[in-house]
Amino acid sequence: MENCLFVYGTLLPGLAPPDVQPLVEQLQPIGPATTPGRLYDLGEYPGALFDPSTESRIVGYAFALPDDGPVLLEQFDAYEGYSPDNALQSLFVRVRQSVTLADGRVVVCWAYHYNQAVGQAPLVAGGDYARRRR
Repeated sequence: MENCLFVYGTLLPGLAPPDVQPLVEQLQPIGPATTPGRLYDLGEYPGALFDPSTESRIVGYAFALPDDGPVLLEQFDAYEGYSPDNALQSLFVRVRQSVTLADGRVVVCWAYHYNQAVGQAPLVAGGDYARRRR
């Protein structure tokens, strides 16, 4: 699965802001997925710090990108505050991340890693932002 996107926060269907929802609707569902790391509650959105050495998991969803995936990714990059030309100053950076699907398969997807200090932000309980927002 070359072109997929792992989402865990405001890009999840039902949580996406109205201006981003049409982009999210173009994604093709693969299924629930998790990846090692910590998810922080930053107020209006979460921030994921992927970390293969931790036992804690970030809960999200894997989606296949449509044929025009690179164009769609550029639009998500803009939403996430990621500039490939200025990654050090970007709010998030888009990285390749191994995620585990509910059936145990591991796929490598694009995902957005938080690129700033989390300060005193609390952890999202269980790494599941969607459950927190219900």
